[in-house]
Amino acid sequence: MSTSRPSALSFAVGLPPAARKGAVILALLLLVVLGLAAGLFAWHGAIGERITAQQAEYDLIAARAARKAQEGGLRLRAGDGVEQMFLTGATPGLMLAAFQERVGESAARSGLTVVRIQGLETGDAEGKTPFRLGMDAEGSITQMRDFLVDIEASLPVMFVSGLELRPQAAVTEADAFPAEALRASFRIEAYGWGAKQ
Repeated sequence: MSTSRPSALSFAVGLPPAARKGAVILALLLLVVLGLAAGLFAWHGAIGERITAQQAEYDLIAARAARKAQEGGLRLRAGDGVEQMFLTGATPGLMLAAFQERVGESAARSGLTVVRIQGLETGDAEGKTPFRLGMDAEGSITQMRDFLVDIEASLPVMFVSGLELRPQAAVTEADAFPAEALRASFRIEAYGWGAKQ
């Protein structure tokens, strides 16, 4: 005569309704805990892989830096003649005046008519941000191009950080060559070197 062992299901069926409900809740809680444990394990593994990858990247950078230090890597110093890349002057005011003069000369060489040129506020009293100029000028598209090339290809290093082109006020739709009568607003920046604050 064979006797079969009672299964968990038949055991649960034989329980009173309140006990069955408790058993189901316990089973669900056990599944939730197992799911959380599996999620935490996967998350921990992903974090470990990311840490390993970042450590390898750090080791590579550190090795390159050490190699450069052994090779005597190049670094810019005051004696390297970098001053020509920057605006120079005894004070920030003199630097700004030299900047305005340099931009005005470039506009004249390009054939532009300067309407207005003035320094713009940067909000930095310590001189760590670049000097900034605003310039309105009139001319042709070719003269605008020549000005941009001259500004960005000469020393000191200057950047055109803003440009707005529009037809001159006197230009009408009847004009045959509107590209010959443009007005532009430029925002130009450059850094200074050695000013006494």
